[in-house]
Amino acid sequence: MEYISLKGTISSTIKVVSFTPYLVRFELKTPEQRYNCLVAKDAFNFVYLAHEGVQISIFGHFNKRRQLIVDKFHVKNVIQNLSIVR
Repeated sequence: MEYISLKGTISSTIKVVSFTPYLVRFELKTPEQRYNCLVAKDAFNFVYLAHEGVQISIFGHFNKRRQLIVDKFHVKNVIQNLSIVR
């Protein structure tokens, strides 16, 4: 299995593909090309943190359909956009 690490921006809306197991799909745009990505691990947090146009770093591998399966992700500067309710 070949692992890859990429940085780019989310260029599509984040869509829930399946609820059992919870599976999320989005498109990652890098300077070289676009990737179809799937998130299964920690997908609830991904939906909460990420949105279209945000910069993201991902680590994952490709499946047989050449979709990038995300194992780890980091959403850049997400803390600045969150508000705290007291």
